[in-house]
Amino acid sequence: MWVRTVVAAAGIAVLVVIGVVIGRVTSTPQPAPQPTGLLQADNDTDDGPPAPGTREVTGVNRATGAELHLVITPANGWLGIEVVSATVSNGKRCRLFAYDRTGHSYEFGGWVQSAQPAFPIYGAVMVAPADLTSISVVDDAGHQVVTAQVPPP
Repeated sequence: MWVRTVVAAAGIAVLVVIGVVIGRVTSTPQPAPQPTGLLQADNDTDDGPPAPGTREVTGVNRATGAELHLVITPANGWLGIEVVSATVSNGKRCRLFAYDRTGHSYEFGGWVQSAQPAFPIYGAVMVAPADLTSISVVDDAGHQVVTAQVPPP
């Protein structure tokens, strides 16, 4: 009696497997899931027109002659930042900080200044576009070398 039960169970299992295989072969392929549609910050300004809400800012430290030129591109709750150029003393270790309206700082990149710096430099910060107030180049001693004030969008 148990032999018939085992044979019957094996037969049912084989039929289920055959049904699954036939179902997969004959079914229509499902379309690939679409991306969620998050807005991406295209902070490479050399490849076309800027995204809506893009801001271009410049900062100058008149005492030292240091300059900073940036392009800030908004996305969904964050910002892409392109450092187009910066003129600071050769050999200076430069760190990039973004500041929000509460005074919180966000480090997003850096470089060592040379006679031929590799600009542009790209970075990103998780700051809402309306909350960004300024971007600074800060040296290793913590001194702000140059700051660019960012107007509201």
